[in-house]
Amino acid sequence: MRRGCPMSVKTLAVLALALGAAGAFAQDPVVQEPKVAPIKTHEMKPGYGVVESVTEVQVVRERSAAAGGSAPGASSGRPMYRIGVRMPDGSLQFRDLDKPEFKVGDNVLLTNAGDIVPD
Repeated sequence: MRRGCPMSVKTLAVLALALGAAGAFAQDPVVQEPKVAPIKTHEMKPGYGVVESVTEVQVVRERSAAAGGSAPGASSGRPMYRIGVRMPDGSLQFRDLDKPEFKVGDNVLLTNAGDIVPD
């Protein structure tokens, strides 16, 4: 006569499977915003355009050696939104905002001061 698995072995097997499945869902990677450098002022050109992208990013501030640091800059800790604006000449301009004020397809004006305003 053949005996089956003892009840304690079955219980352990079920418990191990349950914990393994729970662990698989708990291990989901945390999605973090891409870290980007601030947009340089000389790269900003004024004009009208259409919002092509809105991406949540973390802007990494650059530390200057004059300020006593050569270490990499630190993130601001709060998310920023990098807005991509397609200009009439086909170029793509970027601006960083602290609020997602615009959506893809919005007509906007990029100012000399580096702001984005609705058109």
